[in-house]
Amino acid sequence: MKDVIATSGDFSLTADNYYSREADIRFMSCSQYQSFLKCEAAAIAKLRGIWQPEQTSDALFQGQYFHSYFESPEAFNAFCEENAGKIYKTKTTKSLGTVIVGKYAPFERLDQMIHVVKDDPLISKMLAWQGENELPMVGNVGGIPWRMKMDKYCASSRRIIDYKTSANLRELYYNPSTKERQTFVEEYGYMMRAAVYGEIERQTRGEQDFPSFIIIGVSKQDPPDKEVILLDDPTRWEYELEEISRRIPHIQRLKEGAENPRRCGQCEYCRATKQIHRIKAYTDLMPDYWSDPDNAEYDDYGGTSVLDTLI
Repeated sequence: MKDVIATSGDFSLTADNYYSREADIRFMSCSQYQSFLKCEAAAIAKLRGIWQPEQTSDALFQGQYFHSYFESPEAFNAFCEENAGKIYKTKTTKSLGTVIVGKYAPFERLDQMIHVVKDDPLISKMLAWQGENELPMVGNVGGIPWRMKMDKYCASSRRIIDYKTSANLRELYYNPSTKERQTFVEEYGYMMRAAVYGEIERQTRGEQDFPSFIIIGVSKQDPPDKEVILLDDPTRWEYELEEISRRIPHIQRLKEGAENPRRCGQCEYCRATKQIHRIKAYTDLMPDYWSDPDNAEYDDYGGTSVLDTLI
């Protein structure tokens, strides 16, 4: 067995099962937490093993390509070999057989992004900082165990580095709650992620203060844009941790089967499993309809826990 990262009950978390369904059941993560905020029903269906997204999104797959490069040459080569059909263009001739003739356009762009990052004087110094790549840690947030994996962790300076690729680092997104536009940092919950990573790191190190959390961001534009963004904000991080603590009891009850998960009615899972129960008025297509608790729809699992699905 690979080295054990942590245990939860009779489950041992290792590098081999880090991304497994059982690891998701036993340990919360930032991605899983965000999935519950997006759609409870889809998150629970995935944990129960009865639904998976149709495929890994192009953006996620391309992000994995980018991340693997900075993890290590071995990790990058292994990723490219495992996914050669998606990355490389080939040509078959009688004399040479099948040969690689280049990469598909998205990966040529990603290679350009990699070189833009490597060639920047400041970023190149950061990449040379002493640290560990893809380092996992576990901790307790909101009263339950969480797991995380840092793109790079510099222990001596207590710096966490996160690599982010984005279509446009300066694009603004409309927030229906605040009715204001916000950056990609807010849109994709990176302040929440920074708070969780910072809390777990300081628990592990036995420190009072949070570490630093730095994003190295690069866009998919031609030519790519790039930024180094510091997310250090202890007051905001404490707020994010309080919000997590407020929401976790409900999420845990969903996992335990004590409450039924609410369907958002709009995501891939909800569309795939949708059943029409009544004729709706045209006004029911407005966002206010979905936010009204009286109109909520739920999946019913008869009070069974997600742990029961492992038996």
